[in-house]
Amino acid sequence: MGIWDRARSAYRGSPEGLRRALAPIAARVPRKLRYGKTFSDWSDDIRRSWQDPAFAVERTERQLRNLLAKAQNGSPYWRDVIADRNIQAFTLDVLADFPITTKETLSAAGSAACVDGGRGLVRATTSGSNGEPPFEFFVDADRSVREYAFVTSAWSKAGFRTGDARAVLRGFTLKGGRAFLWDAALAELRLAVYPLERDQVAGMIGEIRRRQIRFIHGYPSAIEIFCRHLVTIDPELGSAIQGVFPVSEPLFDHQRRLFGSVFPNAAVVPFYGLSEKVAFAVEKDGFPGVYTFVPLYGVAELVDDAGIAITRAGHEGRVIGTGFVSTGMPFIRYDTGDRARLVERPSRENGWRLSVDGLAPRRRPDYLYSAGMSRIVATDLVPESPVLLAGLAEWQFEQDAPGHCNFRYVLARDGCDRDARRVIDHLERRLSHAISFTPVSVERLPSTGNGKRQFIIHTFSPDSEA
Repeated sequence: MGIWDRARSAYRGSPEGLRRALAPIAARVPRKLRYGKTFSDWSDDIRRSWQDPAFAVERTERQLRNLLAKAQNGSPYWRDVIADRNIQAFTLDVLADFPITTKETLSAAGSAACVDGGRGLVRATTSGSNGEPPFEFFVDADRSVREYAFVTSAWSKAGFRTGDARAVLRGFTLKGGRAFLWDAALAELRLAVYPLERDQVAGMIGEIRRRQIRFIHGYPSAIEIFCRHLVTIDPELGSAIQGVFPVSEPLFDHQRRLFGSVFPNAAVVPFYGLSEKVAFAVEKDGFPGVYTFVPLYGVAELVDDAGIAITRAGHEGRVIGTGFVSTGMPFIRYDTGDRARLVERPSRENGWRLSVDGLAPRRRPDYLYSAGMSRIVATDLVPESPVLLAGLAEWQFEQDAPGHCNFRYVLARDGCDRDARRVIDHLERRLSHAISFTPVSVERLPSTGNGKRQFIIHTFSPDSEA
């Protein structure tokens, strides 16, 4: 474990006050040292793997053998699993002999699921979204540099180079009500996602211009709100943006269209990843919504509800991942809870790359339900007309029963409640009144614990109504 690898991982997870104290010092570290040989080697291998399927398979299989040997030798839980299944060879072809694991099975295993008692690991948790409790687990203390190699490889499609500055709209809490904070060590302009009002955004825009930032990174919902303020404050800035990097939330079609309109010269590069570090996928060039998993990060599988591999294109299944970036707590055939439809199966010919579309959390955030429990794709309901949306700064669907939905909204500075009624009338007409909407004016929309806005909230369980 390199000292810089561990230091960078620790820095990213430090409290804001400590980061502010360390940032000027860290920023003076030469870029070559700041990222180091580990980052450089992984970046080189990632680039080669896209061009050389045989290399991708060989490297993936070698990483799998190393992971499984490490699990067998160092983890009591995994040692018992391997012995119970009488698994002799550690190859891609026999990975399916391992059981599918879940948050529940790993939580029950406790420290026995970790290698060597968890030395060199740090505690992490999932956010507990979709109504599920947070899941506590452990990751390697030095994993950040390896993971960043995959992230920057994806961003390079937009011309991003290591060390380029980004404006970041994620779940940051900035002390003192500040709208932004510059992190010199990571070249990040951290923007406060909440409340993200017009006056705040105006200050952010000025700082983006001052620092000549060309890349925007963050939650699609936050970038959407930023865009709607940007077009009324400084629309010319949009043409200077070179790349938009949505993360952590589904990217809806109306958001993709908005980003293309506001940032006409920018490449929109979404990727898929998980806190548990088991799988990483990048959107396929020219095929919006189609994601290809990167096998050097981890082996991704698509299986049906019985655990059998999906083999027919268009069929939906569960996303299963075996991760290589963080191995001190091995995640082997881990059920991510996400679902997708098969586009292309992994094979030795394609470098063991799984391609899917319709990638979404298990409890899909993009459906509303009629009184008869028919699913309605809510993203198709979002009106595109700026005239229709005039007067609304933000909005959100809160469905409390089949056939009924609260339309929660935050008024723009010049808005009034009639603006919300206008949108509701449009929605109800379009749906032929299959769903009725009640306007609910709020000062601020609710978010998850780490600051993400949800486009749809279900306060009833669709499964229990089926």
